[in-house]
Amino acid sequence: MVLDKLIIREATLEDIPEVAILHVDSWYKTYKGIIEQEHLDNMKNNLDKRIERMKNEFNLRKMIVVILDNEIIAFSEFTLTNEFSKDLDIDCELCGLYIKNEYLGKGIGSKVFDYVKSTFVKNNKKKMGLWCVKENNNAINFYVKKGGIQVKEKPFTLAGKDYSELAFVYNL
Repeated sequence: MVLDKLIIREATLEDIPEVAILHVDSWYKTYKGIIEQEHLDNMKNNLDKRIERMKNEFNLRKMIVVILDNEIIAFSEFTLTNEFSKDLDIDCELCGLYIKNEYLGKGIGSKVFDYVKSTFVKNNKKKMGLWCVKENNNAINFYVKKGGIQVKEKPFTLAGKDYSELAFVYNL
């Protein structure tokens, strides 16, 4: 697979069903053994609800998709504000970066990350933040490798169970 064959573009509402499937599959594989299995199963079994929710929330964040051979293989959501993380000293946020598991480790994550970062720079942003589940070691290693500084840890509750997430900040 060649990185220069990738197409990165803004997502459309028509992309949402494919994006939702990628989101659920990614969570199912990444968080197996970390997040309660019942929650992961519920995500998979309620895909139609997730699609509707993503459509309803489409304008809350910016979204890009990564396409290879007419298939969405990755996507990212981000915002040009700190509206979701007012407790961090940031002015923009990477809200999510998801890649189909079979494409992990091929440089796609770096390409998407750099694309989002360059979007922030073009919009005169100075400090980017993101949150990551504490037990997601692969993502944490990636975010540290990309220059992130861990600045905070906080608890969150998902489906009645408590977890922790880590905040990373980047000077742009």
